[in-house]
Amino acid sequence: MKLRTALLTLMMVLLSCATQDICDDDNQSLLVARFKSASTGQVSDTVVSGLSIFGIREGKPDSLLYDSATLGSIGIPLDPNRPESVFVMSAGLKTDTLAVRHSSEVYLISYSCGFAALFTLEEIDHKGELIRDTEIINVSVDAETETDEEHIRIYF
Repeated sequence: MKLRTALLTLMMVLLSCATQDICDDDNQSLLVARFKSASTGQVSDTVVSGLSIFGIREGKPDSLLYDSATLGSIGIPLDPNRPESVFVMSAGLKTDTLAVRHSSEVYLISYSCGFAALFTLEEIDHKGELIRDTEIINVSVDAETETDEEHIRIYF
């Protein structure tokens, strides 16, 4: 009887010990913007040369996200602490300010991976001479979606 109780106790202890999973997931939610051109009346992919992008956060220093890059799309982080994320984009002598209004909700990915933010895009504005128009394609920006998923289009 004592042997049976000891074995049962040992099995319960061994089964209750769970190994900690290693987190392979990134918990950063990036807004993916594809660049388009509509100058000929048809929408087509385009590449912008010499593009620099700064993230602007109130009360914090500006952060350089891209520096004089040649890109056809970008992945930019949204601010989970504010209802709007603002970016300054420049290429050559043209500059534009892109403002993305969104709501956010923080959720637990897993014990080992921690928390992530789920953003819901509400509106996009721009001011300047670089961007012609913008369009929301997918309103949900989430760390668990594919990295090549398009959220917005920026027309040059």
